[in-house]
Amino acid sequence: MRPGHSSTGVYLYCITEGQPRAPEEGLHPSRPVHSLVYEDLVAVASLVPLEEFGEETLHAHLEDPDWLEREVRGHERVIEKVMVSRTVLPLKFCTIFLTEEKVRAFLERDQDKFHRALARLRGREEWEVKMYCEPACRADAQGSDVAASLSGREYLLRKKAAQAAAQDAALEVRRQAQRAVEILSGCVEEIQLKPAAVAYPPGTPKLALDAVCLLAKLRFPVFRTRLEGLGNEVADKGLRLQLSGPWPPYHFTAEAQENVGPP
Repeated sequence: MRPGHSSTGVYLYCITEGQPRAPEEGLHPSRPVHSLVYEDLVAVASLVPLEEFGEETLHAHLEDPDWLEREVRGHERVIEKVMVSRTVLPLKFCTIFLTEEKVRAFLERDQDKFHRALARLRGREEWEVKMYCEPACRADAQGSDVAASLSGREYLLRKKAAQAAAQDAALEVRRQAQRAVEILSGCVEEIQLKPAAVAYPPGTPKLALDAVCLLAKLRFPVFRTRLEGLGNEVADKGLRLQLSGPWPPYHFTAEAQENVGPP
């Protein structure tokens, strides 16, 4: 640490509005959480040691899976505690400023955008809906023996029929995923689709749909009822729905994420 420079930085978890929050311990291991205020905007923050979170060392820590898991969980724990009673703009993991004055300047500079984003999220929650396609039954040893006894022509015909059946099944999964999006879109404010993985280990469910939804809290009973009905319908087709949340609205706070300025 160079002479005259602080040994700590200011780690931001999220931005909210209203009265400052009382300092809290225990939300993040070893680091009390406090508020930094500009007018009615509140940045929820902790002081962190720059020997651990400074530019020179942070990259190495990000390569450490144990450190990363611990810190990500602490980051999420703080945001989820705040969002119980307030609308939040979650900030990116490891958003760090060198001084509290720089944090207040950050709030002042982008106050209009933060207010618009908070107004857009007020009374709303982020939920995630995943649709899984259960793995197809594998041919057993007896089926392999039967295939070995087929003539070349019979084998090719059977293989072609199996490929056609697989294509039809994949098309049906896509239809059901699109239908799910249409049903969900009718009861949520916004919906975003996340890309699914290309390859899956053999015998594991395939992710056919991963949708994040911005949902008005008052609409949640309707949303859940429609989702349960859809889940019952697609179960007969070897599909399974999974609902999780509410989550911090990362997918609907691009304005806040883009405006994390230089420390």
